[in-house]
Amino acid sequence: MTRRRSGPLDMSTLMGATLGKGKLGFGVQRARALLLWPQAVGPEIARMTRPRSVQGGTLFVEVRDSAAAHHLTMQRHHFLKRLNELLGEGQELNDLRFSVGHIRPPPDAPRAAPLPAPDRARARKLVQEVTDPDLKQAALKAAEAVTRARRWREEQGWRECPVCGEPTKAQPCRDCALTLDDPLVRRASRLLLRDPEQLGGVRERLGDSGANGARHLALRHLEDQLDVLALECARSGGDEGYVVFLKAQAEVYLCLKLGKARTSLRRPDRQHLPEKARQVLSAGTGS
Repeated sequence: MTRRRSGPLDMSTLMGATLGKGKLGFGVQRARALLLWPQAVGPEIARMTRPRSVQGGTLFVEVRDSAAAHHLTMQRHHFLKRLNELLGEGQELNDLRFSVGHIRPPPDAPRAAPLPAPDRARARKLVQEVTDPDLKQAALKAAEAVTRARRWREEQGWRECPVCGEPTKAQPCRDCALTLDDPLVRRASRLLLRDPEQLGGVRERLGDSGANGARHLALRHLEDQLDVLALECARSGGDEGYVVFLKAQAEVYLCLKLGKARTSLRRPDRQHLPEKARQVLSAGTGS
């Protein structure tokens, strides 16, 4: 009587016994050789060949034409060595044979959508301050390239960043999101809430990106405040205190929104206010 081994058998032992009993070992070896062929020869040769079968330790491979078959036959010992390294000990092949067969051409790679035509009007606006005639043409070409890329992003459904105005997937764009977290920009936004006509000074200190970020933060705060004030005006039936404060905050908002001084604001400018504040001020309670 044969003694039964104690303890579980590992998976490789079980698989080896199963394959041996079922006489499937050779089939698995053949399948591995076919599957490992692209890895052994690389993507370029794999595209122009097709491993067909394994017979008696020889892998038969089809190629597109006789010239390729002859060239690969001369180099077959390199491919065979690499393939046997992948197959491992005990499953090596003896030879490779190349013959002409039907090989499907690889599918065409998807072509990127061409860039649209440049927005020449926008490009001319970008370079309007360039006065040097030697630089004007070069600057115009660069600006046209920028507008083509911008148009392409717009056609892909990208929306304008609320801070810098450039088309972007994220709202705001990544660069502007970092700018909005800058403590100096946040401090400048609080200054603009008190004195919107300081925007020019903020631009001198923090540059265009910093000034745009501070302006955006101030406008976002004012939009929330104007909505609350408009609601209180409506609830109070036009209480004078709320109306005065609403008009004062509306002026700050319009100065930043339109880039105007307080003395330059006119009644038609109210159309740029948030809807609730505009309705209250246009209904007679804030006239």
